[in-house]
Amino acid sequence: MSTDSVTQFSNALLEIHEAAAANVKRSQEIQRRVAWYRREIEKGASIEEIVSREDVPRIVELLTMNAAALDAVGSGFRASLALALRAEGVTTTAIADLFGVTRQRISSLLRQKAALDLAPPKRKRRR
Repeated sequence: MSTDSVTQFSNALLEIHEAAAANVKRSQEIQRRVAWYRREIEKGASIEEIVSREDVPRIVELLTMNAAALDAVGSGFRASLALALRAEGVTTTAIADLFGVTRQRISSLLRQKAALDLAPPKRKRRR
């Protein structure tokens, strides 16, 4: 396996770990808020009243943040994993079977990853 693919895969794992840890914190806050919502409903408060008193970001926003965080790191992880497996000599068909997708999807994923790796790094704008 090439060192580059191992490094990329290791970095992808770290990104997943960090995103999952942030999601756990948000999920715990969501659970706390759900309990608060239920208590307020039992006290007779209206949904509008509860939502207007809820801290920002609200539950709906926290859910969106969790999904977006996993989506963002998930695509990089899938691509890095496919590349690492391919570098070990695993066939595209076998990778597709492991991922539960078509061989064409894996080929596309590998091409996209290769294109991203070849692209020059984005420069940060100065303000």
